[in-house]
Amino acid sequence: MSVPEIIKVDFSHFPTDERFVQLPGQLVMTDNIDENRIEEDGHQHSMFPVQVTMSVNIICLSGKVEMKIDLNDYTLTDGCMALILPGSFFQMKNIEKGSKCIFLAISPDFARFTGDVKTGIEFGRKLKENPIHRPSATELEENITLYKALKKKLQQKDFNYMEDVARAYLRIMQCNIFHSFVKDIGRQVEHHPTGRKETLFMQFMAVVKEHYIINRNIAFYADKLCVSPKYLSTVVHTVSGKYASEWINQYVVLEAKTMLRTEGVSIKDVSNKLNFANQSFFAKYFKQHTGYTPKEYKAL
Repeated sequence: MSVPEIIKVDFSHFPTDERFVQLPGQLVMTDNIDENRIEEDGHQHSMFPVQVTMSVNIICLSGKVEMKIDLNDYTLTDGCMALILPGSFFQMKNIEKGSKCIFLAISPDFARFTGDVKTGIEFGRKLKENPIHRPSATELEENITLYKALKKKLQQKDFNYMEDVARAYLRIMQCNIFHSFVKDIGRQVEHHPTGRKETLFMQFMAVVKEHYIINRNIAFYADKLCVSPKYLSTVVHTVSGKYASEWINQYVVLEAKTMLRTEGVSIKDVSNKLNFANQSFFAKYFKQHTGYTPKEYKAL
């Protein structure tokens, strides 16, 4: 029996009808602000767990939206937004009838963060802990205005500078969110050019996201990046405060947890899919990093 795959959602999975405004492979926007698409009585159950390969922003203007992000339950209510990072596991559970929402999916390369790298890493950590953001009334109003303006511009088929305009609007929305974050943590951001170490760290994270399922060896990633394992680990720790092995294990453990919670997937299936030598070795690895055996976690 084959192991059920956790779908990795990319831009090819989105419909191409008029409801979805797109820059192919870069950006997808949709909403029901001016209509009521959710007609079912009660709630709708819309999707199985997937892994997103892009950033996903969901803004709940009114109503209630229930979801899972990286196996944790979250609820969006009036004015809340979810900021879902690339590589995260996501499941839309319930959307209350009459809810009004905005949805954006953005390629990581299209609206890449260009500010202080350490602040960006800290922001990413905070989002992993809690991906729900409640903007101020002013920030929310401005982001809705920007969203509507961008959507209208992208619907102009004869406009020649779609990507430039989209990046500009998304950058303002991104800066609004980062401003709130920096203000919350009470830290002054130091703006400086991205250095070689920061660049290596970002390259390392990109390679990890691509290969963590099949390889957990630091030497493998060092070889891909043409540096020594010791140097890679030192740079990653200097930039992020975590060692290279910790980042790799974080991705592997989250994938394992998601698969263990997937109906019809056995512990042996997970061990094989994540390229462990045998089920016993996988059990020891999982216990070391979570405090639970796979069997115990599956029963939670």
